[in-house]
Amino acid sequence: MMTDDITKAGILLNAVNASNKIFSKLCDNYGPDGLWHSKLLWQELGLTERMKERLSRFLCDEWAEKEIERTENFDARFITSKSNDYPSKLFDLAKPPIGLYVKGNVNISLPSIAIVGTRKCSNYARNVAYNLGKALARKGKMTISGGAKGIDTAGHQGSLSENGITIVVFGTGIDEVYPAENKDLFMRILERGAWVSEYPFGTRGNNWHFPERDRIIAAMSSCIVVAESPEDGGAMHTARGGLEIKRDVWSIPGRITDEASRGTNLLIREGTNIFVSIDDFLNIIIPEHEQICLNFNDNDDHNSVNDRQVHELSDDEKVIYSLIQRNGGITADDLLIESSLDFVTVQTALINLESEGLIAGSSGRYSALLC
Repeated sequence: MMTDDITKAGILLNAVNASNKIFSKLCDNYGPDGLWHSKLLWQELGLTERMKERLSRFLCDEWAEKEIERTENFDARFITSKSNDYPSKLFDLAKPPIGLYVKGNVNISLPSIAIVGTRKCSNYARNVAYNLGKALARKGKMTISGGAKGIDTAGHQGSLSENGITIVVFGTGIDEVYPAENKDLFMRILERGAWVSEYPFGTRGNNWHFPERDRIIAAMSSCIVVAESPEDGGAMHTARGGLEIKRDVWSIPGRITDEASRGTNLLIREGTNIFVSIDDFLNIIIPEHEQICLNFNDNDDHNSVNDRQVHELSDDEKVIYSLIQRNGGITADDLLIESSLDFVTVQTALINLESEGLIAGSSGRYSALLC
C-alpha cells in the first residue's frame, strides 16, 4: 500500500465516519495534505464537532500511520474511492464508503452475485444456497455474502466446493473473526477470494454495523438472491437496499406457514423475481454468447481449455485463457497473480490468444470472445 496523503486522508475521514462527499471535496478542491495542516479547512468541509474532536485525537496519536502499518502487517490494503480498483458500483449508494479494507488478491470490482438469507435457515434453503454457489462457480461467476451462519455460509461453501471465487464482507474490522466458528471458512475464502470491510482494525460487531455492511453487499453485486428470510431479517436490508439502487432481486419462495420464509414471500408479492430453479436462473442472468464460452470451458473439467481448431494451445495459454473465461474483465496484473506465471510468459500468451481471436483487450482488461 502506498502511504500517500490520499490514503492517509481516506483512512482518517473513514474512521471519523465522514461522508465520501467530504472526502471527494477535500481531494478535488484542497488537496488531502490540508487535512492535517488547517483546522479552518475542517470547518469548510462541514465536519461535525464530534468528527473534529476525533480527528484531532487521531492526528496527535499519529493514528493513520499506525493504521497503515497494521494494514500492511496484515497483508491487506486500503483502497479509497479515488483508487482505480474501487468498485464503481458502490457509487450507486446514497452513502458510498470512503474506502475499503481488502485482504486477498482477487479484483473485487468484478461482477458478483449475492447469496443472502437468514442464519436460522431450513435444510431446504441451505441446500439451495449451497447448490447455487456451486453452480455459479462452475460457470465462472464470483459470489458475495456476509459470512454469517446459515445461508451466507452455505453459499460460500458451495462456491468453494468448485474452486469458485467468493467474497465475504465483514460487519467488523477484517482482523476480527465473526462469527468465530466460521474462522476455517474465512481462511478457505482467502485462498480464492477476499475479505472486505469499511471498518478500521479492531472494530467489533455492533448491531448497527451489519445493516451498513448489507448495503455494500447489495451495491457490489450484479443481482441478489434471497434464499430465505423472515420479515425482519438482515437479508431484507440487502434486498431492499438493492432494489433502491436498481439491482435485480430474486426470491426463493417458501411455505406460507414458515416464519423464516415470510420475508422472501413478501418480496415476491412486491414484485421481485421468482427463483424457480437454478438452471432457469442461470439461463436468464448469463447472456447467451457468454454461455457458449462457458460451456466450452465446462467440457474440460472447468479448469483448462480444450485444444482449439485454430491452433493447439500451449499449456501456459490454456491457463491464461481459462482464467480470462472465469474472470471476464481481468487485468494482466491479476493474471500474473492468479496464474503464478512470469511476466513474459503471460504477455506472450495474451498476444497469441488475442491474435487468434479468442480474447479481446480493452482499457487494460481482457475478456473471452465468442467460442
